[in-house]
Amino acid sequence: MTTLTIPRPMIKSDDLVVLGRKDFERLAKENKELRLAVKAIVVGELELRHGKTRTFKDFLKTEFPKYAKSF
Repeated sequence: MTTLTIPRPMIKSDDLVVLGRKDFERLAKENKELRLAVKAIVVGELELRHGKTRTFKDFLKTEFPKYAKSF
């Protein structure tokens, strides 16, 4: 077993957490996906507020006209 000493100035007053590489990589990937999802939501909200989006009914009329008849 290898002993690793981490100096106090590096830790400062924060907690120290040690993770295995696989766990760290999984968490990093999830974090990236979460940031991208939040960014997409924010962009969508801004477009909605500025009237740059269309209603679901309009979407159906242009993309799937045969299904829009029931609306």
